[in-house]
Amino acid sequence: MLKRSVRALVHPTEGFDGWLPRLPVIAVLVVVLCALSGASIVYAGDAVTGEVSGSVTVDNPDQPPEGVCDGRHASFYDCDAPETLERSLQTAASDAVGVVTPRGAIAPLAWVLLIGSLFVFVSGRSGGSDGNAIAAFRDGLGIAALAAVPGLLRYVARPIAVERAVAGWTYPRSLDGVRTAAVEQLFPDGTLWLVAVVVSGVWTAAIVYGGATATFEVGRRKAALTAAVAFVSTAASASVANGGWIGMPIGFGIVAVVAGVLGMLGTYTFITISKELELIGFGGSEQVTPEPWYVGLNRGAALVLLALGFVFVDGIAVV
Repeated sequence: MLKRSVRALVHPTEGFDGWLPRLPVIAVLVVVLCALSGASIVYAGDAVTGEVSGSVTVDNPDQPPEGVCDGRHASFYDCDAPETLERSLQTAASDAVGVVTPRGAIAPLAWVLLIGSLFVFVSGRSGGSDGNAIAAFRDGLGIAALAAVPGLLRYVARPIAVERAVAGWTYPRSLDGVRTAAVEQLFPDGTLWLVAVVVSGVWTAAIVYGGATATFEVGRRKAALTAAVAFVSTAASASVANGGWIGMPIGFGIVAVVAGVLGMLGTYTFITISKELELIGFGGSEQVTPEPWYVGLNRGAALVLLALGFVFVDGIAVV
């Protein structure tokens, strides 16, 4: 198993010829990648917060309104509360980068699910039954899981690049400013990061290309298009501001990813059952057979939803 996996990483077309990793191996591999991705963000965040010190004075939000403490209602308020408070800039920066960590831990899984779903279309089974789609999805997961391994280059390079970038960093002296700046520092510039992103992206694309041609026996054009999607989704962070960071509530992305996967794998059954329920009470046969184009259209919508989920969990920035 290990030998074949290494072979697939080095010579994808030969490695995937008649072989794919089993689901338990895929699951373990994805869990390890998610853990390492999250750890990379943690170490990079420690480098950022370690450069921040000092505190700022802010108004006390619990301070009673002016004049209240002089009246008969004074007992209802904390009139001894100070007018101002000291807030640590380092704590504010730490809280901000802590928001990024769970996204880093989820992004590899979202990416594998996205690329695995893409293979449902690459294989030409997007308009078929759920069984055919699930089979293509399972094979696609095997390719995508191994194609995510080059991401280790980014996970190693990020803390190093961030530590270099924040040396002598001049950070804002306000809570909101240091929060924003701390997150921005997690997405470094520089030669080291650019090389790590480009090399890992090209390697990932090569694995996806080899897996597509060997496993699904598709033409070069279709395989190259799939590889291009894999490259862009893993390397775009090097060319966009703040690595493509959005900062939306992570729940939106998780819901979109889950809904996209369910739609991808259960579209045929859902369409069939929903239409049969509509025909209850009418004469004639209640059995319906969805047209392949209609099934494919619905699976296309599910793929778009999955892609949006990947973006919403900030996959572009932290995958």
